[in-house]
Formats: sequence, C-alpha cells, structure tokens
Amino acid sequence: MTGDGARLAHMIERHEAEPAAPRFYVWLRPGRLAIAERPGRGGRSHRKAVRDAEIAWWCAHGVTAVVSAMRSRHGLVEYALADLTLRWEPLVDLDSGPRRLAGLLDTVLELLEHGDGAVLVHADRANEWLAAIDAALRVALGLADDHAEGLRHAAADGLPVGSLATALVGGAPGPAP
Repeated sequence: MTGDGARLAHMIERHEAEPAAPRFYVWLRPGRLAIAERPGRGGRSHRKAVRDAEIAWWCAHGVTAVVSAMRSRHGLVEYALADLTLRWEPLVDLDSGPRRLAGLLDTVLELLEHGDGAVLVHADRANEWLAAIDAALRVALGLADDHAEGLRHAAADGLPVGSLATALVGGAPGPAP
C-alpha cells in the first residue's frame, strides 16, 4: 500500500484510531483547503485519542499538508508520523500577527500551488485567530473582495469575529476592512 492509503493504515494501526470527523472545520475550497480547530480539540479539552481519530479522518479526506498556526509545537510530531507535509506558522500576538499572518498565507498558497492533496490550516480553537485566517485566505484566493467581506464569511462559518480578528486582517495583505 502506498500514498494516502498507507498513511491512513499507519495512523489506524499505530493509534488504533477509527477516523472521526472534527468538531469544527470549513472547506474553503472543497477537497483542497480547509480550516479547523486543532485536531483533538483545543486547550484543556484536547484528547490524544480524538486527535489521532481526527488526523486519520483528515488523511482519509485527502489532506497531505498541515499548516499549524498554534503558538506551541503541539501535534507536530503526530503530523510527521502520519507522513503529512508540515509547516509551523505560529500566530503569537497582535503586534506580530499581521506579519505572521502574511507569512502563513504565503505558505498556504505555496502548498496549494505545488501540492496535489488538500491543505489543512488550523489554530488551537475555533476563535478569532482562526476567523482572521479564514478571512485572509478568502481574500488571497479571490473568494472575498476585501477583508470585511472575508470576516463576514468567517462569521457565517460560525467563527467569532471581533476586534482581534479585525486588527489581524487589517495589517495583512489585501484590501483593508
């Protein structure tokens, strides 16, 4: 077995994980680009068994690359063990957020351009950081005309949009909100 099938079999065998759908995710480009909270859920609600099952689910749905926007390196080893291409683009604070968000966008666009599979971009939780990522990606991909429209889409996706998300995309490339 090779490719996605081997990776999925390895995940299920290694972790005894049956694929399970994540609690929160949105396909911005179905089958090519998704955003989500961290596999296994974020913060104190994180569970390794859930993480393993969700990684197996993402692999089964064609994800071959993960871009983590988390401040910490949690989960990176598990992505490598699942044979996923990995990029760590931490969004750590509001001061560096717009610059780091621009770097994350460049990374995602590069993976989409040069990769065959889907790309998963995640933050720790479905929060304003993820809303900013959602909005900025929509603008970068031409799915929204400006960041204000991107933020409206993020809110429609169920993400909280407030002053943090607005400030983060306000400094990111593309038309300001």
